[in-house]
Amino acid sequence: MSDKKDEAEQVIARLGGNAKTAELCEVTPGAVSQWLHNGIPRAQLKYIRVVRPDVFETKKAAAQAP
Repeated sequence: MSDKKDEAEQVIARLGGNAKTAELCEVTPGAVSQWLHNGIPRAQLKYIRVVRPDVFETKKAAAQAP
C-alpha cells in the first residue's frame, strides 16, 4: 500500500470512520471511501490538520521515538 493510502486509512480510522470523516469535511461518505484508494486530497488534509491536530499527534510521536 502506498504512503498516501496508509495515511488516509489511519486518519479516517482516527476520525471515527467514513461517516464521521465525511461529516467533518462536509462531503459524502462515498467521497471518503475514494480517499482510501486515492489518498486524502491535499486541501482536505490541510483542513483536517487544522481542525483535528490530535489525529496526527500519535503519528508524530511514533516517528520521533528512538
